[in-house]
Amino acid sequence: MSPIVRPDTSPAAAATTTRARSTLRRRGGMLGAALLIGAVLTGCGSDDQPDAAAETTDDTSSAAASPSTGEGDGPGSTTAGADGPAADPAAEVAGIGSFAVGSLEVDVVDDSRPTNAWGGQEELPQRTLPTLVLYPAEGEVVTADGSDVATPEATPDATPAEGPWPLVVFSHGRGGTGPAYVNTLRAWASAGYVVLAPTFPLTSAETPERPNTDDLVNQPADVSHLIDWASDLPADSPLAGRVDAERVGLSGHSLGGFTSLAAAYNPKLRDDRVDAVAEWAGAYRGELADGGAPVQDGPPLLAVHGDGDDTVPYEAAQNTVDAVGPPWELVTLVGGEHIPPYVTGMADPYGAVVTETTLDFFDATLKDDPEGDDRLEAVVEEAGASVATLTGEED
Repeated sequence: MSPIVRPDTSPAAAATTTRARSTLRRRGGMLGAALLIGAVLTGCGSDDQPDAAAETTDDTSSAAASPSTGEGDGPGSTTAGADGPAADPAAEVAGIGSFAVGSLEVDVVDDSRPTNAWGGQEELPQRTLPTLVLYPAEGEVVTADGSDVATPEATPDATPAEGPWPLVVFSHGRGGTGPAYVNTLRAWASAGYVVLAPTFPLTSAETPERPNTDDLVNQPADVSHLIDWASDLPADSPLAGRVDAERVGLSGHSLGGFTSLAAAYNPKLRDDRVDAVAEWAGAYRGELADGGAPVQDGPPLLAVHGDGDDTVPYEAAQNTVDAVGPPWELVTLVGGEHIPPYVTGMADPYGAVVTETTLDFFDATLKDDPEGDDRLEAVVEEAGASVATLTGEED
């Protein structure tokens, strides 16, 4: 096992980080009265597909909506959730590049819900989620170029490493795909996580005509179905016994951040198997399914947002953490825009902050690592105040 490749975590380095100390552990029990978002910013009016960033033509408005009015355009087995610890010990903490990375491409089908008619396509009787699966694998670590921290390439159908490993479901942005974020997702898999990256049927680059942001309301159930799928793999699956579905994290960018937040905190859409949420450039929308204010007994939250984001304005991040309540942490990317910081992986300072802080957050919350939060702080400190800052509130 290679050593954990992380920045200095000495007390001196941690002490210089400007933030309220946060306890990033599974949250159990109610917090107080619900907090409302002052203004839920719809955003996501431009495609979040990296290749489409320069040719955005869109149909959604950037109007703000209040949860009290609901107005505005839209951009199985017993498991341990927010109410208690998992039954089995957490997987070991490992640094980026500790494992080779394997990949599978699967179509996960939910026969219980239809895909609405859109863009000349008739209604379909099921929802099909083409999903990239990345996982720790046996064998030699084959690294990608262009990074100070070696991020392994993914080898199709590689033999999975012995697990089980915590599960992370990643939701792409509007007009994107799951594989568009592979630079970061590979890094997480190489550090000991099974990552599912679906491509949603009506909000992706592959959607007929153009992405339909109104289908956001159906995506939290897609996330839940993926958790169901990973929780009940058949014995002949190469990942059978490798997924710890009692330790579940959600992450997502932009519309995918909206999706992850709804799946964890919306009273009518939440899945209480979720143990942690790391959202990038998204916001909580209480009007989805008329859910209203977020639950106050949900999982810990990490929000990452650029203060130069013109698509989902930065204020949405503070509104979201205020509404969800502690424990939360907010990484502000100084000058960060809506797309570039989230797709580059370890190849540049902003991408490295996104990749590593999210990994450290998941180590703290899904692997019960007492040093994960210190490493998160140290990543931001090492990047410097010209790249990122960190604030937070403890439980």
